[in-house]
Amino acid sequence: MSDPNIFVKKILSGLPGDELYALEQPEPGKEYLKLLEERRWSFWNSKPDDEKSHYQGYDVTPELLKNSLARQVHAELAAMHAPNLSLQVSPWQEVKLWYARQMNEEGRHFRLIRDHLLELGGTWNDDYAPDFAEWNQLFGLFMNLDNHFFLDKRKEVIARAAVLNFGIEGWDHLYVQPLFLKKVEHVDSTLHDIYDEVIMPDETIHYQIGQFVLGEYATTTELQRVGVEYLDRQLVAHHRVNVAFKGYHEVKQSDLPSDS
Repeated sequence: MSDPNIFVKKILSGLPGDELYALEQPEPGKEYLKLLEERRWSFWNSKPDDEKSHYQGYDVTPELLKNSLARQVHAELAAMHAPNLSLQVSPWQEVKLWYARQMNEEGRHFRLIRDHLLELGGTWNDDYAPDFAEWNQLFGLFMNLDNHFFLDKRKEVIARAAVLNFGIEGWDHLYVQPLFLKKVEHVDSTLHDIYDEVIMPDETIHYQIGQFVLGEYATTTELQRVGVEYLDRQLVAHHRVNVAFKGYHEVKQSDLPSDS
């Protein structure tokens, strides 16, 4: 039961699932997931369409395409390392097995996108880091959980599942990548096929891992509070990235050499 003397600050409010911050009894797994899904959709439906996706810049110019691909190569590496963090501390064997699978698949995505970037004349090396502050903040969230260190490692696993699997990869599955496929189909058919045939099917599984972790193992009021808190942190950080992309690409285009 929640301690009524403990003040809990909500990251977001006025959305379905606000009650998850102060439950007296935990919700059944299916009901908990339903509230999180409703919360996610309510948040994104309140935003303009051009603020709902971080897959931007792929269909503007060839140079911005390579810039976006380099950032995505880095993202796949991060998506391989993050499940390993949870695998190492998870008290649940079944969760460890799912994250071992995810790490393998993220490594495959890394190789596919890196090799395609090189085919297009781009470059990749270990010194690369994205030059996009908001992007780096989002990735810092699922890697180090906003600099929180949980003594109860169950909370760490729940928090990271909420941010990466349920939050980011879930939104990719539900909205972002189907839209991205339509945009990139006539720009880069190879990239389209990589996503359509490999990455999107894998990310459906990764989203399901998030649903599994949250639905099966967030079984106390405190773990359910952690789950909604970190979903909210992801929504805020993810939206900030999407909004910042317009200005980022304007600067990048202005830095490109003129055709004249």
